[in-house]
Amino acid sequence: MKRRLLTILLLAVCTGLLGCSSEQQPNPPKTLLISFDGFGHNYLHKADTPNFDTLAAGGVQAEGLIPVFPTKTFPNHYSIATGLYPENTGFIGNTMYDPKWEEWYRIRDREAVENGKWYGGEPIWNTLEKQGIKTGTMFWVGSEADIQGMRPTHWKRYNDDMPGKARIDTVIKWMAAPGDRVVNFATLYYSDVDSKGHRYGTKSDSVKQAIKRADRLMGYLKQQMEKSSLWENTNIIIVSDHGMVNQSADKLIRLDNIINMENTGRVIWGPMTMIEPKNGKKEEVYRGLKSAENNYKVYKKEDLPERYHLKNHRRVEDIVMVAELGYTILDEEYEQRFLNSLPRATHGYDNNNKEMQALFLARGPAFKSGAEVEAFQNIHIYELINHLMGTEPTQNDGSVDSVRVLLN
Repeated sequence: MKRRLLTILLLAVCTGLLGCSSEQQPNPPKTLLISFDGFGHNYLHKADTPNFDTLAAGGVQAEGLIPVFPTKTFPNHYSIATGLYPENTGFIGNTMYDPKWEEWYRIRDREAVENGKWYGGEPIWNTLEKQGIKTGTMFWVGSEADIQGMRPTHWKRYNDDMPGKARIDTVIKWMAAPGDRVVNFATLYYSDVDSKGHRYGTKSDSVKQAIKRADRLMGYLKQQMEKSSLWENTNIIIVSDHGMVNQSADKLIRLDNIINMENTGRVIWGPMTMIEPKNGKKEEVYRGLKSAENNYKVYKKEDLPERYHLKNHRRVEDIVMVAELGYTILDEEYEQRFLNSLPRATHGYDNNNKEMQALFLARGPAFKSGAEVEAFQNIHIYELINHLMGTEPTQNDGSVDSVRVLLN
């Protein structure tokens, strides 16, 4: 009887001690990943940004975030999410053709966007969910698709009309949820700066106003996170996918003046233009482009520079043109519409160009305060998030050692 009472007493004491210990432990750090599409590395100098400035002063800022090539929205957001280069994700453009499936992927094709078969690699929300951490994505490339048969605990179908503050309110609701409903990793995405840059150019008042709106959203985010007791124990990472450069009427490359377009089967236009010649026409098309090579570089797929990390995927076409910064590759059909649309800006150029580098800011308990670091590649962010969350990353092309300089 005495032994039984002693056992009960010891259990009671142990339970009480465990309860006290649990209450004294701080909440585990959370991570919030935010993207402002098209927010160039130097955009904070274009307008007054008191809230971004406060974040930078209390955290760490990089001189730039180096995008993957091509410097387009979908490849870069998905490389940030997976830590993989495009040849390993299959995301080699916003528009692409898969010759095995004989199918197109276009970013406005909802069926394709939500089909997980297009998305190689493992995105960060899958990595975390597999290890018991609930995630919520307020818009991110890939998060609408059933990748590996999974989705985040919370996800939203993309809706550009959803107000910026409403996006923040929803994410905070997820991250402040009680008990086992709580989300410890979430994303936010905004396209406003990118849209205004495309439409009006990088020097426009419209871009400056978009930057100011982004800054006000950061002020609102801090206010709401403080109300929900999330601010002090959340690591916040603010990124963009690419920079921007202005286009002009005197920087045109007329493809139909260089080669016979009847020799092409598919042309996917952009600063990186991909061409699939008709059968037996590859050498003729390539030689024509090579002989006229001016303000662009032309490569056979197998000869693409290794640093592009692009050539080892079947979705890359046989011939690839890469325009010099600011140049536009087009044909007669599109030329007049393009000229009528100026001023405007775009991206997609060689990621060695400083103008293509993006924004990176971070603050929170894991990050240094008041620090500035050199530019680094965005593929390392997947490893960084796993380090912050204490999770095991899957195979990827990044390295946490490349971003330890950000950390306390």
